[in-house]
Amino acid sequence: MRSAGNWWVRSPRPPLRDEAYGSVMGKRKCPPFLWASFLVQFLFWPGNSFTANLLDPIGERFHGEVLRYDIGFWILGRVGEGEAVFQYLGNGRYLAYHEGRTVGLVGWISRYRRDIYRSVMGTTHNGKRLIPLRFEEDVIVGQKIRKRITLYDYVAGKAFVETQKEEKVTREEMKIPSGMIYDDPMTAFYNFRFGVYGKVEPGKEFTIHSVPRERSPKVTRLVVASREEGEKRRSLEKEKDGKDLFITVHLDKELVGSLRGLVETWFSSDVVPTKGVAKDVFFWGDITGKLIYRGFLEPPDKFNSSTDRN
Repeated sequence: MRSAGNWWVRSPRPPLRDEAYGSVMGKRKCPPFLWASFLVQFLFWPGNSFTANLLDPIGERFHGEVLRYDIGFWILGRVGEGEAVFQYLGNGRYLAYHEGRTVGLVGWISRYRRDIYRSVMGTTHNGKRLIPLRFEEDVIVGQKIRKRITLYDYVAGKAFVETQKEEKVTREEMKIPSGMIYDDPMTAFYNFRFGVYGKVEPGKEFTIHSVPRERSPKVTRLVVASREEGEKRRSLEKEKDGKDLFITVHLDKELVGSLRGLVETWFSSDVVPTKGVAKDVFFWGDITGKLIYRGFLEPPDKFNSSTDRN
């Protein structure tokens, strides 16, 4: 496995595409009230970094980053694959895309399940913090698709969640308290790595808030092990490269479909994820993800916002 350090390389193959929608971002029909809300966000999302083609500090750090990993469990080495891509969309907006899918025999058993996240984000705090505008979640199992769209209307101080499952549509509306920023999983992932919640170092603990829904407070807690505990954990690992920070993530059980909502992760010293274990996932037990590739689609200074990515 390559080192998880920073380097500029071109991706050896294009990002995993979403065949259901035909592009990295995807296309779907959306009810009028959602589009209207999104239009408001497009024009008035908070922050002072609304620029035509310039990258914000956090955008410079991650633009073009591609992370690929293999998924395994029990004695099976590879039962799935995943990819996360971060891209600049222009006009101060960014896209974070993640797709995980099962493959092989397990793929056949699970009807080739795919979990897809898409987050369109702006920035605030002088371009040093990502803030979600629109977050989409798709779970595709065989011919069945469950969709969830969350829109953030910071002018009205509300978040709208629409869930589509087996032709049944439910809608929720939540208030966004003044001064509160709710992060989606993708936004939180990059904000955490950039140090938005504080410097990531041994012994630190972080709490991240996402949109609270019925019966789900949506609070994620990350605990960085002490140096002593980290070294103890590292000594048990066969491959020690890139395993500098041991972090336990306590999150919503629904998100990972587990008994405890616990994920144990390893990050490199520059906060690149290298390994993760989702504990006690329903029907599967412990599921492991291992970084196999990190690269960049192209350096930020060569990026043209008009380039067609599809």
